[in-house]
Amino acid sequence: MHRHPPAPTPELIAAYRSARYRVSTPEGDVLLRVDAINPCVAALLAQADAPWAVFVTAHQPFSRPVSAEENAARQAELLAWAIARGMPWLDGEGGPPEDAAADTWPPEPSLFVFIEDPAIADTLMLTFEQNAVVLCDAHGFCTLRWHPYLPD
Repeated sequence: MHRHPPAPTPELIAAYRSARYRVSTPEGDVLLRVDAINPCVAALLAQADAPWAVFVTAHQPFSRPVSAEENAARQAELLAWAIARGMPWLDGEGGPPEDAAADTWPPEPSLFVFIEDPAIADTLMLTFEQNAVVLCDAHGFCTLRWHPYLPD
């Protein structure tokens, strides 16, 4: 049984759209821009021979604050989920925009998981109670994908 997320406020939607999504690669960090193409993202997908990737965290279920211990346990569960399915990934971090006040919100460890089917993004949101993820295609186009129980 999956829980329904609360309807996102305009402020929460704006925060997701403006957040900084950073993927750590051996060649350096890659920033995912929402509703934009990044050739570096396309190259990462080509190297992984994957048609899609999803940037996801398990922190703060449905944007609800939980303890550092619970966040760490949830993130470990997310990593174990990807490993158990043989899905390659890169570490990442989601945080406030570069120009935001330092105390806006603490950066959240994230994973950039290479996937075969975009529906896996929905499974991740259902399993780890996330409002949205960043979904990237083989062209390097990245967009927000909202929880499947939220209206478009």
